[in-house]
Amino acid sequence: MNRRRLIVAGIAAAVGWRLAMAAPKANARVGYLELVKASDGEVLYREFVEGLRGHGYVDANLRVTRRSAGGQPERLRSLAAELGLAKVDVIVAASLEAARSAKVAAPGIPTVFVVAGDPILEGLVTSLSRPTGSLTGIITRDQELTAKRLQILKEAFPRIRTVAIVGSNLSVSRTAFDAAARQIQLEIVQFPVHQQDDYRDAAAAIARSNADAVLVVEDADALTSLSVFVQLMMSTRRPVMFNADRFVESDIGGLMAYGVRLREVYRRAAYFTARLLEGAKPADLPVEQPTRYELVINARTIDVYSIALPREFLLRADRVIR
Repeated sequence: MNRRRLIVAGIAAAVGWRLAMAAPKANARVGYLELVKASDGEVLYREFVEGLRGHGYVDANLRVTRRSAGGQPERLRSLAAELGLAKVDVIVAASLEAARSAKVAAPGIPTVFVVAGDPILEGLVTSLSRPTGSLTGIITRDQELTAKRLQILKEAFPRIRTVAIVGSNLSVSRTAFDAAARQIQLEIVQFPVHQQDDYRDAAAAIARSNADAVLVVEDADALTSLSVFVQLMMSTRRPVMFNADRFVESDIGGLMAYGVRLREVYRRAAYFTARLLEGAKPADLPVEQPTRYELVINARTIDVYSIALPREFLLRADRVIR
């Protein structure tokens, strides 16, 4: 009996210690740094804040200082420096450019990044499993998914022969599509853009081209005027495949996406932030990669653009937005 009581007491003490360690930090200060305009990033920012609430961070013990670059990457470094001067406890960098800027302009401040690129190749961390330094976070893109997206387009629209690839120069350069396209007998026409204003010209060029469908390789949390961008892509009157569900949600209206749930990613970023606020080091938190991808289809967009999709294909979707 004494031994049993000791075991129970030990377990209770351990649980109590862990709960104490997980107690929310008083007067927590978080900096939130994003490339896009605040209005474009609002949905994902709110998901992040709600995620923090789930870890006990509310108005009484939390102050979030948000800085938005309005789609101008050159502003990010000075905004990151502002967060450093404000002595925030943790910075959340909502893009690759924001993460780079935080690393340079606010060195030493623990930073949680949400990036589409490879954080090792981009110089953010030296290891995914043990990210020594001040940064850790979440990767939202798997480069190998391009083949899957092209395959899904082909299954949904068996008669397509040519697919337009559109995105920033950097995003297009990171996308391996040649071998995947050859395997399913698709031709690729590239429409890389130098700056965001060029997307209108790209959409017009796609509409004049022989492309039968469009694959967008840009990321939702790196685009300003997201809804306008999606409307431009849909105005090509081609089926369009995006790489994250945010593009096809009801307030945006894209046709289909295969990729991560971005809202969940930003809630996960809140978990990382809470852990750092409570004393964890970035090296304690391995960089996370997606483990689940979804095919999401917007049924309203099907009706608006009079796009015919096979019933069997619709039944395959993980989610259909109505």
